[in-house]
Amino acid sequence: MAGLDVGQKITYFELPDQQDYPWSLSGQLEMGPVVLVFYMGDWSPYCNGQLARYAREIEEFEGRGAQIAGISVDPPPNNARMVGKLLLPYPLLSDPEGELARLLGLWNAEEGVAVSSVVVVDQSGEVRYLYSGRDFADRPKDEEVFAVLDELDSGIERLTEGPEFQVGAAQAREGSVRPDRRPMELEQLTSYYRGVYFTMEIFKERFGALGRSGKKAFEELDTFDQMVRSYIEALEETIRLQRQE
Repeated sequence: MAGLDVGQKITYFELPDQQDYPWSLSGQLEMGPVVLVFYMGDWSPYCNGQLARYAREIEEFEGRGAQIAGISVDPPPNNARMVGKLLLPYPLLSDPEGELARLLGLWNAEEGVAVSSVVVVDQSGEVRYLYSGRDFADRPKDEEVFAVLDELDSGIERLTEGPEFQVGAAQAREGSVRPDRRPMELEQLTSYYRGVYFTMEIFKERFGALGRSGKKAFEELDTFDQMVRSYIEALEETIRLQRQE
C-alpha cells in the first residue's frame, strides 16, 4: 500500500473525539492548518511525553494558527482519561481498528498500532510535513514542526469536502484493537523519564570519551537527551497545573 507523502492531498476523514463527538478534518481546515499526531497509545511513555509537551506549548501552535489532534487506536474512554491526566487542550481521536493509519501508510503491523508520526496539513488539504518515527522513541524536533507552520501561506484557498473515511463513536468504543496494556500514570511517567535521563548522561560521558569514533553516537544521544528533558519539563508542569485545580 502506498503511503502518504509530502505534496499529496490527505484523505478527508471523520473520527470521534474523547467525548464521542465527530471531529472532521475538512471542517477543522476551515479554521486553519492542522497538525495530526499519530501515536501508539496511552501505555507508551514517549507518546505521553510528546502529547504533554505539545500541550504545554499550545500557544506556539495557536500563535501560528494551527490546531492539533492526536490519533490512536485507543477508544474514547481511554482518550478522555488521557486528556484529563495530561490536561490536553486539544482532542484525541479514535481510529479503533487502525484503518486510517493503514490507509495513510502509517501502520505498524507487528505491534498493531500506528507508527508514531506527525503530519502537517495546510488548508487546501495538502501534506506539507511528514515525520514517521523509526522506532517507538523517535519524534521530530519541535523546531522542525514550527518552521513548517511558519512557512504556510495564510491566504491559501480553503477547500470544503465531506469525509472520505468515517468512524462513529459506537464503533470506536466497541471495535478497538488497542493492545492489552495498562495506561501510564503521571507519577510513573516522571519516574520513567528521570531514569532515562540519568542513563543517557552516563552514556554521553562514555561516548564522549571515545573521541571521533564516539562523536556520532554522542550527537544522537544528545538529541535524544534534549527530547527527554523537554518531556520531563512538560510533565512536571502538568503535575503543577493539576495541583492548582
